[in-house]
Amino acid sequence: MSAPLDTDVAFETPEHIVFHYRLAGPARRAVAYLIDLALCYGIVALLALVVILAFYGSATSGDISSGAKAGGGLVLLALFAAQWLWFVVWEATRGQSPGKMWTGVRVLAENGRPIGWRAAALRNLLRAADALPTGYLVGLVSMSASSRFQRLGDLAAGTIVVVPERVKVASHIQLFPPALPRELATLPEEVALDADERESIELFLRRRFTLGQARERELANMIAGPIAARFGFRHDDPSRLLAILYDRAVNVGRTEAPPSSWRPRTGPAPAVGKGGAPPRWP
Repeated sequence: MSAPLDTDVAFETPEHIVFHYRLAGPARRAVAYLIDLALCYGIVALLALVVILAFYGSATSGDISSGAKAGGGLVLLALFAAQWLWFVVWEATRGQSPGKMWTGVRVLAENGRPIGWRAAALRNLLRAADALPTGYLVGLVSMSASSRFQRLGDLAAGTIVVVPERVKVASHIQLFPPALPRELATLPEEVALDADERESIELFLRRRFTLGQARERELANMIAGPIAARFGFRHDDPSRLLAILYDRAVNVGRTEAPPSSWRPRTGPAPAVGKGGAPPRWP
């Protein structure tokens, strides 16, 4: 059963891994925006209260000191940051403001990649136009007319807001056979993979048994190249390299490893369930 075209988007990576996202509608985005407003202006109000209490004596006596003026200037700067910088900084660095994190939405470029500073600044500068004439009426009209629920800021910046739906797997992949000391010679003690890297490696490792050996090595090289270069890790077998990196990032420190989905390539290939489910060995 396929999802409605207007609420589902798919992006294919160079490694031929497809990520599906559901577009975030106006209601969820409005809740995220209200949460962000409460947070950022709440911080400004708290700062203003601290300044008022700190310089209450000079204000009541009519003698406003230079410190009180500086405190007022600090509050004005915080107000400017809340209005113009809060969303830009969060979205450019993480793709999500705190409100978006809470409601589970994320800003992406139209090609599915993370947005940068330029796109984040442009989509938020045009927020003032989307808010016209009142209650974000222009933004709502724009989102209603767009097949991807894009307000004017999104259309100008080339961005969309999605609800990431990660592939949920039944268990972690356990490395088998265990890594040898010589394989770990250049592996750092700590390996941190972001969510996209981890998901790409998981999908590859779970589906590698359905690929021919040539295709498996080709895809493994595509994924492993930039990741291995970042960690300075080397291995002759790119598939094994990805398995070791994944094991160090995910499974190290686990006291009870789940049933292994790793088996030597012997006998018939395993059957893979829908949606990248773990292989079922005969």
